[in-house]
Amino acid sequence: MPILLRENNIRVLVNPGDHEPLHVHVIDGELEVKIDISGEEVSVLEKGRKHQNTTTAKHTREALSLCQANLPYLKAEAAKYYV
Repeated sequence: MPILLRENNIRVLVNPGDHEPLHVHVIDGELEVKIDISGEEVSVLEKGRKHQNTTTAKHTREALSLCQANLPYLKAEAAKYYV
């Protein structure tokens, strides 16, 4: 998965050809949460059957904050991989 953004130990990745809505995977070590970036405000993408969010409350808050602060950039970059 291409890394769109890296801050400290947190990586924001996109899975090429992934399903809608437009979202990114925010990973820190063993923690992962999917963040919906399709709207004006980011939100946690609810758990699906294929991949479960493995996160903590702190990791989720950090992921939401990081994605919201970089939303225009993440939308533009992630959209390149949604073909």
